Amino acid sequence: MLTPLLYLMLIAGLVYWLENPGFLGTNSLKIRRPPAEVLEDWLKGFQFGNRSDLSSQVTLPKYKFYTEVLEILLSLARRMGGNYQETILYLRSGLNSDRQFEKKLKDMLLGLWLQMGLMMLLTWGFIFAATKLTEVNIALGKLGIILLWQGVGVGLLPFLLRHYRHKFFSDIGRLWKMLYVLNSLARVPLSRSEILTIAGVQDLKNIQQKNLLHIVEKLKDTCQRALKNGASYEEEVSGLMDELRFQEKWHFELFEKRLTAIKLVLMTVFFLPSYLAFIFLLLGDLLGQM
Repeated sequence: MLTPLLYLMLIAGLVYWLENPGFLGTNSLKIRRPPAEVLEDWLKGFQFGNRSDLSSQVTLPKYKFYTEVLEILLSLARRMGGNYQETILYLRSGLNSDRQFEKKLKDMLLGLWLQMGLMMLLTWGFIFAATKLTEVNIALGKLGIILLWQGVGVGLLPFLLRHYRHKFFSDIGRLWKMLYVLNSLARVPLSRSEILTIAGVQDLKNIQQKNLLHIVEKLKDTCQRALKNGASYEEEVSGLMDELRFQEKWHFELFEKRLTAIKLVLMTVFFLPSYLAFIFLLLGDLLGQM
């Protein structure tokens, strides 16, 4: 029978694996900096005016849509020239906000994992202490069901996080990529159709999130006018970027609230009932011996 200490070790190992998913790789002994941090440092030091830096082939760390936008800008700068410093500054600002959110989320998740681990430790510590003091032998199958139920709760958390991350932020990432590219190419001597193709505006039809549909419709109208009249769209895109930044912050707050709700559900459905189920089993066996 597993001891409470072993349960705590299992939870600690699970937390470490979730925070460091690549620690079992071949380079596990090397200290890896987060990709977002490496990318932000690269943005701080890079200057488009330095042709030697621009001509060098740099392997950028992959992080969300930021890396893809940077690769597009670098490719166009090598091919056609131009100054994208303003776009880089705005991109860096967005990356900084994203890093702050991820850090806050990481702290919240760590607290949630520790709470679940502590709840499991207390539950199984009580189980072992109660069975020893009362000398009641509860069937291992029944205890296994309790353990399995708690395991389901622990295993659900990563899937729920992945689901809500995709729900809240996948479409926002697509829009950011389009707007960043459109904004950076507004003064580049390319045809409007080629710019829209590079920005990937044809994917607007795949964005279904209701809270973003008004931005999608505005962007569609802006692109249609740019194609029809060849007029500048820079002002409209800048306004949409400010609007999307507001929506992104609102989604950050909504995701944090959803995480709090997930925590409450997991605790009340999977961990508290496990404790109460043992009490019920213990009292049932004690009454049966009377």
